[in-house]
Amino acid sequence: MRMEFTWHGCDSALAAPLVLDLARLTAAAHRAGRAGPLPELAFFFKDPLGEVPHGLAGQWRTLCDLVTALAPEPTP
Repeated sequence: MRMEFTWHGCDSALAAPLVLDLARLTAAAHRAGRAGPLPELAFFFKDPLGEVPHGLAGQWRTLCDLVTALAPEPTP
């Protein structure tokens, strides 16, 4: 006799930080006056909306550019 357990909860535990990042980036884009689909967030999706680079490196670069653009100005 053999008993097996398959744990399917690991994907959701690994996805939670990504969802938080998406929420924070979307909120920052909203504060910056952006609305609608954000193709710069393509890095997080298997089938992203809009005209986005298909390569992971290009998507990462686009995401980093968005984060830089949304970063608040440092206060002196």
